[in-house]
Amino acid sequence: MSANLVALWYLAASVCFILALKGLSSPESARRGNVFGIAGMTIAVVTTLAIVARGRLDLILIAMVIGGMIGSFVSRRVEMTQMPELVAAMHSLVGMAAVLIAVAVVNNPGAFGEHDPLPRGNRFELFIGSFVGAVTFSGSVIAFGKLAGLGKKFACSPARRWCSGGSIR
Repeated sequence: MSANLVALWYLAASVCFILALKGLSSPESARRGNVFGIAGMTIAVVTTLAIVARGRLDLILIAMVIGGMIGSFVSRRVEMTQMPELVAAMHSLVGMAAVLIAVAVVNNPGAFGEHDPLPRGNRFELFIGSFVGAVTFSGSVIAFGKLAGLGKKFACSPARRWCSGGSIR
């Protein structure tokens, strides 16, 4: 697949994602938004698989099946009132994935089809990606803790010098 065709397919997926977000903004258009989101993700996954078809496609499909099974298990066990915590937890995994991918590319650029040593622009891009991923990870972990009510366990009282978690203010 040519680079222009890949870019075109990813552009189509991006447009679908934007339309999905627009559709999910109101209950009347939520079904249409979900359809656009499914279409965009399908286009993105199929395009990505077409790019890496030269590699170990079997390992990718096995990982997708395992991830789907874990996601299905978690989604059946989570109550509707716990959805914000679940979303925060999943966002933290996305942030950590961005950091780990950036570290892996810097560590072994040849495995990702990059020149060794990495050009300055690629290093800057990986730095930004790892920075945003780290901020996403830490912010999502904090959001998960707040939504799950874990902050009350270690809350500080203004009248006391010691916090209930045992640390000094």
